[in-house]
Amino acid sequence: MNELFDLASLRSRLLPQMTFHPQQSIALASVAVIINPDDRGGAVLLIRRIERSGDPWSGQISFPGGHKSPGDQELLKTAIREAEEEVGIELNQHELLGALPLDTTRSRSVQVAPFVFALEFPVTLRTNREVSEGFWVPLNELIRLEPVKREVHVDEGSLEVPSYNYEGRIIWGLTFRILNLLLGREIDDDL
Repeated sequence: MNELFDLASLRSRLLPQMTFHPQQSIALASVAVIINPDDRGGAVLLIRRIERSGDPWSGQISFPGGHKSPGDQELLKTAIREAEEEVGIELNQHELLGALPLDTTRSRSVQVAPFVFALEFPVTLRTNREVSEGFWVPLNELIRLEPVKREVHVDEGSLEVPSYNYEGRIIWGLTFRILNLLLGREIDDDL
């Protein structure tokens, strides 16, 4: 593992978007992994979803993103649309670096495509009603965090999961896995 985040190294590990072959039998979604290369050596945008009854991702830390809508011609369009809706960033004006492999949520079986973008210029976050906060995590700081197994509460009860604690925000599940792919870090789910 690298000591410092390196955008060039990340580029070499990303996939072109056309390599996605999602299973059509399950729900599809995508997320925007947005990196500000000028923020503390590179920082990634995360959001906290609002607390909402009946929402399996209520209050969780995640990337901007959501389900593919019938109007989205492809999963990339979903990531771009969701980022504009949730945090006010028009990703068409920034650089698409590539994609990380498809992953499936462990609850609700949603197949998620993570698309990685680098900002070309500074942006101002404008969160919508689905997002309680947006914040930037320096990737060099994230690299130094050690994953810890902790209990989280879900619809079905509680689970022990590997996670990061960034300034009191617990990052676990799909977001945890995508961050580890982004950093080129292999983490055993059993820790």
